[in-house]
Amino acid sequence: MNVVSLLKKWKGDYKDNLLVNRLFAVLSIDILVKLAGFILLPVYLRLMTQEEYGLYSYLLSIIFTFSLVLNFGLYIPLSKYYHDYDNDHDKGKLLFTIFCLLAGVLVCVIFPVYYFKLDYVLVKILFKNQIDYTNYRGSVLLALVVSIGNFMLTNFFFTSEKIKHLKQYNVLRIVCINLFAVSFLYILKDQDKVRTRLECTYLVELVLFLSFMYIYIREVTSKFSPQIALAGLKLAIPVMLSAVFGIVINFSDKFFLEKYGSFKEMSYYYLAVSCASVIPLIFTSFQNAWLPLFLKEKDLRKNVAKTNKLVVRILLVFVFLSFAIQLFVWIILSLGIIQSKYHEALYILPLLLTSQIVAALTPLYSNYLVYFEKTHVVSITGFFMCCLSLGLSMLFIPRWGVYGAGAVSIASNACYFAIYYFLIRFYIQKKIDLIPVTNS
Repeated sequence: MNVVSLLKKWKGDYKDNLLVNRLFAVLSIDILVKLAGFILLPVYLRLMTQEEYGLYSYLLSIIFTFSLVLNFGLYIPLSKYYHDYDNDHDKGKLLFTIFCLLAGVLVCVIFPVYYFKLDYVLVKILFKNQIDYTNYRGSVLLALVVSIGNFMLTNFFFTSEKIKHLKQYNVLRIVCINLFAVSFLYILKDQDKVRTRLECTYLVELVLFLSFMYIYIREVTSKFSPQIALAGLKLAIPVMLSAVFGIVINFSDKFFLEKYGSFKEMSYYYLAVSCASVIPLIFTSFQNAWLPLFLKEKDLRKNVAKTNKLVVRILLVFVFLSFAIQLFVWIILSLGIIQSKYHEALYILPLLLTSQIVAALTPLYSNYLVYFEKTHVVSITGFFMCCLSLGLSMLFIPRWGVYGAGAVSIASNACYFAIYYFLIRFYIQKKIDLIPVTNS
């Protein structure tokens, strides 16, 4: 009888819950994404040498990090204002304005960098180990532009609540990217495998992006709004500045490891990073599903209550998941599914899992800065954390290598969390004190 009562309670509490239903729809696909990644990881590790895997992962880190900056924070006004408009015409103007801003600023930044070959200067800074960058230059540009486009399109699907299209898009990406990448790595054995994998991955991504872009285009109203542009930039620019500081915070571990080690040594660090990335991947999906609902809710007290519950539940889920990931990696290494030369990843993994759990909780509080339209605080915090992370990396990574990188990651994310936690508590209390109490 107790079980029946619990099932009825679950049905009443969660069956019609929009967030829960959306999460199940999205996370089911994300589980497939990571399942495909885990299944095929031993395949990729056998098709590529340790040096090739280390270089590919390092390039991917650079591409991902800079794509977060070069979306210029314009996903924030898209998420914030989309549901503020009551009619399709105004929503269409918002979408067109965001598209024009992104395309215009991208051209203004990327064209001079590539035309004047400033990217070669950047490569000299980022790489101690010699690479034939000219061989990868076109592939890196393709990957960067497509990554930005995919990020914005995925954000649009979440914001406009087109979960069906999002699922279709992600399923096709899982199947097509891995099918083509593995096939061409096997067929083109004598070719540069780093370039082969980059080009296969992002050419497929480009085709799928263009195929699904029509869903965005059909909602567009071809009218640029200066008012929307100014309001959007006011929200977006501080987020972009924070992302610039995030380059140092999120990339400094890879940067210093590359400076004081080799791509072979970085290979098992990146294996641990790949396994720990299950947590941010799942949380990103949760955040994308949660943020539009969070911003739509105008009752601050309800949002605070929901946030407090989510923090506890997410913490418990991710702690359990971390133990499961650690066990899984130990099993596949013990069985020889992944070669023993990657065994060092097993000892680095707990540090990275701890760091990712703390990092996943932080956005639940930083969301309030968008809610209160105080995104400038993100930039200030980002600058402080940039200096702290850089200092810790310079101190610990040259001495302790990959373990120093893990320790710096934990310390940086813990500081981030603490700053946002106490800062948001202050803002929430300040706002609640201004809300009149009504007797119902």
